[in-house]
Amino acid sequence: MSEDVSTASSVRSIDGPVERATHWLVLGGNRIAVSGVLVAAVVAFFFPLARFGVLAIGPDSAAASAFASGLISGTVTLVTIALSINQLVLSRVFGSPNELSSQLGGTRDLRGRVREHAGESAAPNDPAEFLDLVAETLAERADRLGSAVENAAGGPPREVEEYAEGIAAYGESITAKIESQTAIVNVLEVVLGTEYARNMTATEYVRNEYGDRLSEEADAELDAIDDLLGAIAITRQFFKTLSLQQDFARLSRVVAYSGLVALAASVSLALVYRPDSVTVPAQHLPVVFSLGVGVVVAPLTVFIAYVFRAATIARHTVSVGPFVPPEERSD
Repeated sequence: MSEDVSTASSVRSIDGPVERATHWLVLGGNRIAVSGVLVAAVVAFFFPLARFGVLAIGPDSAAASAFASGLISGTVTLVTIALSINQLVLSRVFGSPNELSSQLGGTRDLRGRVREHAGESAAPNDPAEFLDLVAETLAERADRLGSAVENAAGGPPREVEEYAEGIAAYGESITAKIESQTAIVNVLEVVLGTEYARNMTATEYVRNEYGDRLSEEADAELDAIDDLLGAIAITRQFFKTLSLQQDFARLSRVVAYSGLVALAASVSLALVYRPDSVTVPAQHLPVVFSLGVGVVVAPLTVFIAYVFRAATIARHTVSVGPFVPPEERSD
């Protein structure tokens, strides 16, 4: 096969503690847990500064006005933004009967093509099981292509054999990493890389370079592989839509809850301060101040945690087909 065209025999893997930690932070981790880590980092940052007097938090400081005005207005603004996002999500799920029928027809067409290639009576409804069926069928069709090429007269082209082996390994690697009944975002993670695009390009190369030397059986298997790779490209975009809609719906709800708590905390902390004293012992004020700041910034950390994942998914799913931006390849 050409030096510039090759198959991707495996989906990407996350290796090393730094990569795993980064992956957990921006994509794989539970968003509430990520938000909790960010809140803990904020508290850990402010406590020593307040404890050793780097920050002025006494009765004569600006802490009271900060809690009473700036943080309250910031919390209200953030909650408003989250609710606006919720309205945007709702607008995406509405549609006329014609639009909804078109969406349903497209989904049924995709499921029907996969079902025919797999030889099944019905395609599964669970996203993980559906992608698993696509991957298993892809590996099976690649094995059939390899067998058809081996049995061809005149000897098989070595490049086609390598192609079939690479595609089969790619399908098997997807199957190995998928867990049934898992969250959509976890299913999406498996096919978030650019491997599908490399394999689509390799399929195009094999068809144009060796298509006239393949038997009808091998050509049919190559058509099925091409269609299944296209199904992976479409499926990952559809799963991206579902995942982001679910995340933004959860985001608006969690920000509304945490925003109410943050607002109450801001008011409470503002009332702790008197003109010349505070209502808590001075030795406890650094702890109260640091924990209060952590509670107040909780809606922001929730927002950041969900934006991390949304931005990461959007960055890695820019392209629907074999056109892959350089930034996505470098990631």
